[in-house]
Amino acid sequence: MNENNELQIIDAERRAEMAIAKPSGQNYKVTTPRGEVILRRDVDFGVIPGTKKPALLKSGAERLALSYGLCQQYEMIEHIEEFGKEPFFYYLVKCNLVVPGENGGTLFSCGYGSANTRESSNGMASAYNTANSMCKKAQKRALVHAALAISGLSSMFYADIEDEQFMKKANDLKATMDENSTITTAQMRRVYALAAEAGFSGDEAKQKIIAAGFSSTKDIKQKDYERVCNLFKTNE
Repeated sequence: MNENNELQIIDAERRAEMAIAKPSGQNYKVTTPRGEVILRRDVDFGVIPGTKKPALLKSGAERLALSYGLCQQYEMIEHIEEFGKEPFFYYLVKCNLVVPGENGGTLFSCGYGSANTRESSNGMASAYNTANSMCKKAQKRALVHAALAISGLSSMFYADIEDEQFMKKANDLKATMDENSTITTAQMRRVYALAAEAGFSGDEAKQKIIAAGFSSTKDIKQKDYERVCNLFKTNE
């Protein structure tokens, strides 16, 4: 470690230790240099209808990082916080994945992620209500990019859920279905994907849905769909 307390860069040989992912039912079995880890559908990764590969979620990125024995360190690279009549908040975050050790450990991989309060997935929610969520989302995006960089799994997973694609498909469905009909399987998956992205396990998401007045996702109607999604999109 140098006098400026900067992270050391790990040697190229260890950096080249890639992971191998193979389908296992609806999940993926990932073999890493330290063993195997199971990535679970709608918990560790989300499937976006109409896309060629799934999107890695926060919990999946955390599991990959832990499988390499790495810790997360975050740094705010840039931020914009505009108050007033038209508030706007923007965050650019760096995630370092570090081998624990003296003087802060050794850098293994890093990734960057940004988020802002004018993203379409925020809908009509105010910038003040979503600012904290955007800061967390920027951290999550940085973590996912860093995890994919160490594992070499970018060919298997997208780095981020493209929520706009979810929204478009949901709007197309709502336009052709009665508001009192129950939501589709694809919409159920989106609910759980959003929950996982916000840091909820499958069971925790179910409990939050029940607390909102539904016995299960099968009882959610089209007219209630966005309200249920917002339970997790605005999670603080």
